[in-house]
Amino acid sequence: MNNFFSYERFSLLVKRQWAENNFILMMGVVVYASIVAVIYSINFDADNHFMLNKGAQTSMFVLGLFAGGTLFTNYIFKDFGNNIQTMSFLMTPASHFEKLCVGLFYSLIAFPIAFLFVFGVVDFAFVALSGNKSNEILYSLIIESYQGYSFFISLWVTLQIFTMLGAVYFGKMSYIKTAFSGFLTIAIFIFIGYLLVKFIIGEDYNIRMSHADRDSLSGTYKFLDNTLKIYIYYLLAPFFAVITYFKLKEKEV
Repeated sequence: MNNFFSYERFSLLVKRQWAENNFILMMGVVVYASIVAVIYSINFDADNHFMLNKGAQTSMFVLGLFAGGTLFTNYIFKDFGNNIQTMSFLMTPASHFEKLCVGLFYSLIAFPIAFLFVFGVVDFAFVALSGNKSNEILYSLIIESYQGYSFFISLWVTLQIFTMLGAVYFGKMSYIKTAFSGFLTIAIFIFIGYLLVKFIIGEDYNIRMSHADRDSLSGTYKFLDNTLKIYIYYLLAPFFAVITYFKLKEKEV
């Protein structure tokens, strides 16, 4: 049998993860659906034929997807917050790659499917019950303006895997430590970007530039922009996933 990856072992791990956590996960679904329902109820404009605040729709979707997604991913690797549970996790008869794949499956496949279904049901129910034809379900608005969502999706996937790395690396209080590390990393990138722009433009970076100067720098900016997009879209998430795999390998029994 392949010691690196076996579909049979992988499927058993997926079933075990569900059997051990299905009650908590279902409670999370009910809690989120209840929160969305309450927020929608509060943001109905009764004086305007029950017009639904589109800002409430969007905020609940984004907050649920990002905050809920990272909390869910951190919970999947909760065993690393307890020494006994960590030993039990590491002694599970499966390869580290299979354990990582289970985390990726629940974080990147199972969660978004469940989330989109729950949010869609609540959103559709409130739009239908409002009786106001001006209200639209959020998914229809998203489909109409789908351009630019590749960055949104890439950012979400990267955050999910970064949270997974933090859960494995930090162990106890991993979510708070991961969030702090994430904000610190973003701040460092912004500072490096600031220094890079200052280096390219020079000391007069804060002075309004002429069109000729802007044209001369357009090639450099385009190169940096394309490089950054490639890094964020295609390289950052796999990079974090590889680090997570090797951190799992380090935690041998």
